[in-house]
Amino acid sequence: MICYGSETPSFFFFIQADWIPDLLYYAHLPAIALSLLVGIFVFSNNPSNLLNRILFFIALSFSLIAVFNLITWTNNRSDIMIFVWSLFGPLQALVSILCIYFIYVFIHKKDIPGRMKVIFTLLLLPTFLLAPTNLNLSGFDIDWCNAFDFEGALYNAYYSLLGLVAIIWNTWMLLSKYYKTRADSVFKKQIVYMGIGVQAFLVLFFTIFYLADFLATIHFVEDSRLELYGFFGMTIFMVMMGVLIVRFKTFNVGAHAAEALVLTLVLLIAAQFTYTNGELTTLVLTSITLVLTALAGIFLIRSVRKEIEQRSELEKLTAQLANANERLKELDKLKSEFVSIASHQLRSPLTAIRGYASLLADGSYGKMPPKAEEAIERISESSKNMAYSIEDYLNVSRIESGNMKYNNADFNLKDEAEKISDDLRPQALKKGLSMMFRSDLKSTGVVCADIGKVIQIIQNLINNSIKYTPTGSIKVLVRDDVVKKRIFVDIEDTGIGMNQQSLDTVFGKFERAHNANSVNIHGTGLGLFVAQKMAIGMGGEITAHSEGEGKGSRFTLELPLAM
Repeated sequence: MICYGSETPSFFFFIQADWIPDLLYYAHLPAIALSLLVGIFVFSNNPSNLLNRILFFIALSFSLIAVFNLITWTNNRSDIMIFVWSLFGPLQALVSILCIYFIYVFIHKKDIPGRMKVIFTLLLLPTFLLAPTNLNLSGFDIDWCNAFDFEGALYNAYYSLLGLVAIIWNTWMLLSKYYKTRADSVFKKQIVYMGIGVQAFLVLFFTIFYLADFLATIHFVEDSRLELYGFFGMTIFMVMMGVLIVRFKTFNVGAHAAEALVLTLVLLIAAQFTYTNGELTTLVLTSITLVLTALAGIFLIRSVRKEIEQRSELEKLTAQLANANERLKELDKLKSEFVSIASHQLRSPLTAIRGYASLLADGSYGKMPPKAEEAIERISESSKNMAYSIEDYLNVSRIESGNMKYNNADFNLKDEAEKISDDLRPQALKKGLSMMFRSDLKSTGVVCADIGKVIQIIQNLINNSIKYTPTGSIKVLVRDDVVKKRIFVDIEDTGIGMNQQSLDTVFGKFERAHNANSVNIHGTGLGLFVAQKMAIGMGGEITAHSEGEGKGSRFTLELPLAM
């Protein structure tokens, strides 16, 4: 600042004089307006958020420093100088502590512990207690614009040292959190923007301020106009806050972030008027740039508002969809419970029907007429199919409720697959189909699984091949891969085949190939779903393969070898 005892300013702090630095108003006014704009904007949109409140107080404290500094540059009354000068220490110390507080809350998403508040209070206390005393300043040198006596220099060094403490403390917190955060985390990017903003502000503000004051104190320079460059640190700080507001919604300020950013940009351009020195070309170019930026900003705000409205509507629909999905889950659970109860209730009478049908067919109640024998056979066959369906429903209920139990034990899969093939061969021959079984094993073929469920799976797959193969043959092959420790049961037929869409959905619940009804209309679409879930539950899986409709299918059961 410059002090001339014989000159009296025309206004309180807006004056025009040859000795006023060109950067004076350009350095102060945009920084004051920008910090207050962002601080008030963030605070007013969400005052309950602690991070928002701290940013507001940083902006307010800095703005007071800038205003008081501007007063010292444009006034030559010693009483005003002494009063304003005494406030720099507490305010600069407060900015340092608030910046530490700010970064802590940003990183940890919570308030600082009580012991840290005590430490901060103790660090601030000397600046507030000594500010109005002679230990701060006992007079003012109007010629060199500086405070009297050496104690003032120590006091100045103390609150400047707090700025250095803030820089080091924040650097440690930011780097520690940065390296602990996942590389793909969005928060890692936020740390970078926050670190650039806060640390650039602290370094520029405190380093340049202290250096300018020191050089002026030792009369190395005529005045401390170097300190004007320190105010540009706040611009960097607030620009980074704007990025965090718009891109990452860091401060939870709602839908007006774009408006604040545009207003900030217009304000920075308008600040060029304080640095034009009345040059016509500069005034015209700055005016044109300002108008074009304002117009572009209006279109941007309208576009952002429309996007925000659409996003808000989408969020509402998403919430409604989530609620509907939860309701569907509840209904699906109720449905599964109903199916389980109903299936159990149907099981008992069905068992009785099958038992009496078997007794009638065996002649336990006397010789049946030929027509009655045919009816009894149909009753027996239908009840058997119904029993399979009920078992499928019960298995689905067990799978979805997590109550499916597996009693794993070692057994020879090749032997069991061959027995099942032999048992089902008459059924295939009755339909005019040939069935072949062979094995290609390099191991003993022993697996550790639930033998009952494995038999059920293989029976289901072979029965499907019989049902959906009008003519031709069925081949059952047991093979293994000792390197991968896996064993496979292939069931290949010459049946109706499947297209790619059917292959993608065939293991879904209640899913059937679209051409299945042309051969068998009684399927429920549950057999393969249950078989796949069982196989997965035993550490295996089932895969389906087909070259297309009319070209047959191959289903492969895969299980781990017990080696």
